[in-house]
Amino acid sequence: MTVNPVSHKAVLLLRPGNMPDAFTRQLRETGRECFVHSFIEIEPLPVDKKQLTGLKQRHWDGIVVVSKNAAHYAAKAGFIDVPSKYYAVGPGTASFTAKHLNTPVSCPAFIHQSEGLLDLAELQKLEQQSWLIIRGEGGRELLADALRARGASVDYWEVYRRKQLTLSDPELIQQWIKSVGTIVVTSAEQLGYFLSSMPSSAKTWLDNCQWIVPSHRLKGLIPFGQSDSIKVTGSAADAILMNALIADGKTHD
Repeated sequence: MTVNPVSHKAVLLLRPGNMPDAFTRQLRETGRECFVHSFIEIEPLPVDKKQLTGLKQRHWDGIVVVSKNAAHYAAKAGFIDVPSKYYAVGPGTASFTAKHLNTPVSCPAFIHQSEGLLDLAELQKLEQQSWLIIRGEGGRELLADALRARGASVDYWEVYRRKQLTLSDPELIQQWIKSVGTIVVTSAEQLGYFLSSMPSSAKTWLDNCQWIVPSHRLKGLIPFGQSDSIKVTGSAADAILMNALIADGKTHD
């Protein structure tokens, strides 16, 4: 099968939520068609009421909420109005957490990743402090390791798990190959499951696509394309991803 280099074709957005939302509607208003697909299903973990009571009663010098899903399931469990200083890695999660946990939330101004959060001045000296990280099952240890290295004791509260979704309609791949010129992915797990679902016949298409990712770590996991075909935004915030997609469309007009 011959695949010609793609130009300003459709966008494949790999993230949870297959229904149109404000982001996809805005993208379509710019003239770009958008497919949304997730290879991950989010499901809540059972709530241990004794553990939850203990977490709410403890003194926390800082609480990090790693994602909107973490905020959603923490709020659903009843973790609301717990006094502490709250942090998130990006503005989207910060805004969502502030609304659902009823608390102010700080986040990095520019680098919306764990590395950016760790650069905040108030996170440099943490001797004898107690910190809580609310997250999904598993995940990166970078944040906790860095906080511990700075003197803090760190506990996890895992409130959800990610479950791989298999691709139920192989025809989708052929539709993507014919239509998609840009792939946006913000999760290493999404990327891994996506790539493992692709047949060998899709390699040329993947190699010719433009890629938009939030971090150099994620860029390093993409085994296709040239370096200049992978755009690193520094953030997974919708506004920044949208700006990258608009620029991508202009570049290939």
